[in-house]
Amino acid sequence: MIRDNALAVSGLLSDKVGGASVKPYDLEMSFKPMKPDKGDLLYRRSLYTYWKRTGPSPVMMTLDSSKKDVCRVKREETASPLQSLVLLNSPQFVEAARVTAEKLLHKHGDDDGKIIDESFRLLTSRSPDNREREILENLLNEQDAEFSESPEQAKAYFTTGDKSPDYQGEDARLAAVTVLVSALMNFDESITKR
Repeated sequence: MIRDNALAVSGLLSDKVGGASVKPYDLEMSFKPMKPDKGDLLYRRSLYTYWKRTGPSPVMMTLDSSKKDVCRVKREETASPLQSLVLLNSPQFVEAARVTAEKLLHKHGDDDGKIIDESFRLLTSRSPDNREREILENLLNEQDAEFSESPEQAKAYFTTGDKSPDYQGEDARLAAVTVLVSALMNFDESITKR
């Protein structure tokens, strides 16, 4: 559900129902010599992800999916640093954050307030309070400055994932908004149902 939510917010999630199993990016390293799918197959719901009975995909394992070789009455829940690393660095989450950032920039241009408000609402279903907005403004400004000084780091975001960028503005700006969206995708309210 976490992966599907990130893809849905970005608009990448494929709504095709039924069909064969699909292979997202993370299967390439765990089930060698398997290559990931291309195009819309990468963005199918996680329900359709290729799965071995004792080995789900690495992202699913990290996010507490149970193996299918034994019956589980209740799913284990953990909160490990590895989960944060996956949500911040996995190609499917980085790509979803970048595509979401592109949509926000197309819609709101340079209006930081509207970008922060809409990204927060999309990912948490509520508006940010004043303290949260201030923190997110600081993050966006810091990242803007950082990527402006290091344009090669900004371009690294555009090489992640199968979908090529659809933004004609400054690379630093897109990278900074991508970091903002990625941070919000990793926010507790975006990934935990309480």
